[in-house]
Amino acid sequence: MMPDKQRIAARFAAATPHYDRHAEAQKIIHGELDKWLALYASERVAKILEIGCGTGLFSRLLAQRFPQAKLVLNDLDAACAPDWPYNRPSETEYRFGDAEAIDLGRGYDIIASASALQWLARPDVFVRHAAQRLVSDGLLLFNTFTPDNLHPIRALTGRGLHYPAAAEWAAWLHRDYDILALEQHTITLAFDTPRDALRHLQYTGVTATNTGFVWTKQHLQNFETQYRAHHALPDGRVSLDYTPLYIAARKK
Repeated sequence: MMPDKQRIAARFAAATPHYDRHAEAQKIIHGELDKWLALYASERVAKILEIGCGTGLFSRLLAQRFPQAKLVLNDLDAACAPDWPYNRPSETEYRFGDAEAIDLGRGYDIIASASALQWLARPDVFVRHAAQRLVSDGLLLFNTFTPDNLHPIRALTGRGLHYPAAAEWAAWLHRDYDILALEQHTITLAFDTPRDALRHLQYTGVTATNTGFVWTKQHLQNFETQYRAHHALPDGRVSLDYTPLYIAARKK
């Protein structure tokens, strides 16, 4: 099923007021990507493109690490534009719209993305186009997720995104990039109840895939019973696993 970009934009716009407070896993992911920037980015970075900037949590890390670089920030909808808490010493440009359809420019030293590329309809085509936008030896740094991501939600509702496996990403990147690193991690969050896990997903926009699904009272009761049966923690809470896939690749 092709992603419904309008639905995705609407769900993330609705989640914007709650996002930063509930994005625990995303903040861990941003920290890991920032470490990878320290390892793999060139000393001189003049221009950066971020795909899926959202509320700007990762954008701020990019701005702090590369204060003199021009930032070009992309997201589906202007409703999620970052509200910068300070004046940046270098230029920031916004290019709102579908990253698979609009002109995002060229000449980037880094193209980065945090937890956004899983929403693409054709990620294989996107990475080829990204290579054309990068300078020679430019860095593509991003995370997506493995097929095991949010498994209990997917298993119990029958709904969720299609996440390409690590081997698929490696095959897509091979033509235009040297893969510097590719790692799969697990982030386990704990919630008091299964409903709290669902609210967490709603507040971070992850429910943008729930096309046509209606939570009846019976659905919710069955979900809670099954969730507790299979994902209860010793302290009585329940777990939810994110499985980010981190990739750093340098343009050949």
